[in-house]
Amino acid sequence: MQKKPESKLWKAIREGTRQLPVHWTRVESWATPGVPDLNGCYEGIDFWVELKVLTTKSDKKFPEYRPHQIAWQTKRTQVGGLVWNLVHHPSSSSLLFMDGRYLSQRLMDDDPVWDGRMEMPMDHDGWAEVLRLLTSSSMSSGEIT
Repeated sequence: MQKKPESKLWKAIREGTRQLPVHWTRVESWATPGVPDLNGCYEGIDFWVELKVLTTKSDKKFPEYRPHQIAWQTKRTQVGGLVWNLVHHPSSSSLLFMDGRYLSQRLMDDDPVWDGRMEMPMDHDGWAEVLRLLTSSSMSSGEIT
């Protein structure tokens, strides 16, 4: 059985952050539709991550989201929860970040704007930067270096 692309992304995250002080819980929830794939805690900050893989050649499109995923992120962020969409774009070897607060509006507007972008990390410092971004309550749009 071939692994789903999100499973490969999870494996890369798990392996890449193994030496960092982060606690991950992989959520496979059919009982509560829409709950993101990962819950993490890093430096005392709790956050949620929806994993997606964008298989198009261009990153000017969003991956598919189910209505329950959109609703969950909207409700959680409305009460101050920290939710990120982490999208791997293999064609450009990039990780794309989108704050869950903006998911619904951007999907309705068909406006593929990403809150951040970085090359797929290959080392400790790169994964530490991913965690720093996932625990920030905001980031300015654009390239992350």
